Amino acid sequence: MEKNKTGKYLKYGLGEIILVVMGILIALQINNWNEEKKSNKQIQSLLNNLVKSIEEDKAYLTQTEILQEFRSNSLSYVLKIAKHDLEQNSIINTPIPKHKNNNFWEGPYPDTLNMDLINRTIICSGVHDKVIINKNILDELKSTGLFSNIKNDSLKKSINKYYSFVNSNFLIDDWNKDLAISYRTFLRDNYGVLTMELYFKDNPLKFIQQNEPVQVRIYEMIGPARFRSNNASIAIDLGKDVIHEIEKY
Repeated sequence: MEKNKTGKYLKYGLGEIILVVMGILIALQINNWNEEKKSNKQIQSLLNNLVKSIEEDKAYLTQTEILQEFRSNSLSYVLKIAKHDLEQNSIINTPIPKHKNNNFWEGPYPDTLNMDLINRTIICSGVHDKVIINKNILDELKSTGLFSNIKNDSLKKSINKYYSFVNSNFLIDDWNKDLAISYRTFLRDNYGVLTMELYFKDNPLKFIQQNEPVQVRIYEMIGPARFRSNNASIAIDLGKDVIHEIEKY
């Protein structure tokens, strides 16, 4: 101050402060870049695992789609045959569509009495499918906060749409599965017969024809089976959308 150098030192001090602040800001920015890079790497790893998880879901959903479509179509066939005279080799006038990957029946569905198809129908009538949806990766994405870091609204929307659909249609829909179980229980409690025992009867179709309550039960299973098959198909397509969005991301 005695040498009138105050201004010079103030400028020097201000310059030091600016340099320190700039250093801090640069360090923070580098840290943010590193954190973002780390976050993106974690997101990429989890999204790759999500693709694998959805592919595993698809395997279950595809089996459900095929089984339930076969059940719906074959039960419709049995019901139509049962309401005709068995001795006349009745013709089914309405063709039944068939899933291209159906592994329960080769070739088109017959339009006349075919005991092989009827027997296969009886075997499958008491079987319930098993769909396992793995939500572990989605839960990890959300619990770690990484889901909100995904900078793609279309991807996040497709993920939410897929899991919302499978959650409402396959994780909490035991009534669909219970239809097959209740059908087995119905046969056992009212007729003292199991589905496999029905299969071994000399003429299981005649048993169905002579017992109208059994026909009613079969009819009640057709709609839900078709509904579940359609939902499995929709879920598979939604899963494909997620995988497509992940690949773009």
